Amino acid sequence: MKIQFLQKEIWLQNRKYIVLTPTFHAKDIFACEFDKDMFMIFGNQQSLQYLACVLLIGADHRDKIIYVTNMEKDLPIHLHRFSHTKKNNELVFLHHSLQLNTHQWKELRQKVHKQKGRIRSFEVNPRKFSDLDYKDYLMFHYKENKDKILMKRDYDTLFITGSKIVFEYASGLFEPLSRTGAGSFLRSFGHDHYHLDLFTRNNQALCVDYYDIALWNKHLKD
Repeated sequence: MKIQFLQKEIWLQNRKYIVLTPTFHAKDIFACEFDKDMFMIFGNQQSLQYLACVLLIGADHRDKIIYVTNMEKDLPIHLHRFSHTKKNNELVFLHHSLQLNTHQWKELRQKVHKQKGRIRSFEVNPRKFSDLDYKDYLMFHYKENKDKILMKRDYDTLFITGSKIVFEYASGLFEPLSRTGAGSFLRSFGHDHYHLDLFTRNNQALCVDYYDIALWNKHLKD
């Protein structure tokens, strides 16, 4: 699967940040905080496959910030019950080693939007980690494991910070959901989803849900 980004090099307080912003359609991606430190990401088939690719690219490029922008500002009405703010959140994926201070994000984001950047293309297989079994995930059950996703919501942005292996393994749950989500909805009219709590700290939670606004609207009309 070919996926393109605009690569932008931003200087802020004597430090250079390399930011990738996707050129793909991101209007069908939604993110919110369901409850304190409990986060949800929604997408349709194509969006979930794109997000699997984003995680894989993020895994291999620890020096880069991936900023998923050009998303809708508000959550669609079907998702209002999952968030008290009704506002959508942009997504930022990065490695722990970048040590980004989120208080600098507002200024950094402004600089990103002002710069044109250059096209970068990546060839990614969104199914690369979709066939892992229980044994592959065992390492994440151990207390000694330090590979965790940390999340923070600030400036209408959900920051998802992780490492190579945790991004890779998490990507393996997005792609299968992209294939089963529509069928599950048509059978039960519920949200097919995966909990990624195995990859998060004990005091945080992350859930990825299948949501196709066109499919939901069609069902409501019927």
